[in-house]
Amino acid sequence: MQPLLSDSPFGAITCKAGSRICSSLTAENPLTGTRFCDICCSEPGFCGDCCCILCSKLITLDYDGYSYIRCEATVVDGHICGHVSHLECALRAYMAGTVGGSINLDAEYLCRYCDSRTDLVPHALKLLNICTSVASYADIEKILNVGICILRGSQKSSAKELLHRIESINAKLMKGVSIQDAFKKESCVDSTVLPVVNKYQKHLVQTKLQYEEKIKLESLGKGTKGTLVYTA
Repeated sequence: MQPLLSDSPFGAITCKAGSRICSSLTAENPLTGTRFCDICCSEPGFCGDCCCILCSKLITLDYDGYSYIRCEATVVDGHICGHVSHLECALRAYMAGTVGGSINLDAEYLCRYCDSRTDLVPHALKLLNICTSVASYADIEKILNVGICILRGSQKSSAKELLHRIESINAKLMKGVSIQDAFKKESCVDSTVLPVVNKYQKHLVQTKLQYEEKIKLESLGKGTKGTLVYTA
């Protein structure tokens, strides 16, 4: 994507924060429908498209922008809020994740500008998908830890299931399992329960065969010693 060129002799339009990857510089800018902000965005060096609303530092697009969240709530006249925040900043400020009290967040992000809430479960799922194409163990661990932080403590069933999946993958990677194997989806039956189930099923089959053999012998007049009761 190429920077937009101004009609003035001064050349290309620049980002207020000096970012070369700011979405405001591209002709394909998807944020042209964002509301003009006269509060933080009026500050020198602050760009509403690429500066964290909490720390004012630039966001990064590393790994598809896993580390930040953008508020896409509709605010006024069909325009979206558009402000961004580092997830780490939001977690530290108790504006992301699961927070009790008057804030009352459940795996959500609370925008400082417009007070709108964003469900973070889809973002956590995005983090998991991003990791499947990352080759670095350290980077995968860093990305997964963000997902764990925003999902931990949630009462949503979808968040609990996803958290279990992420923690399981993280545990495998810490044990040295290959990235490919770590991301293979587990069976719906817990691995700690499966051996017990198999053992019970094996015992059940053997008991049934013994019972059928006893009936066969009795029908031939060859009773067996003792009593064997079969229960399914």
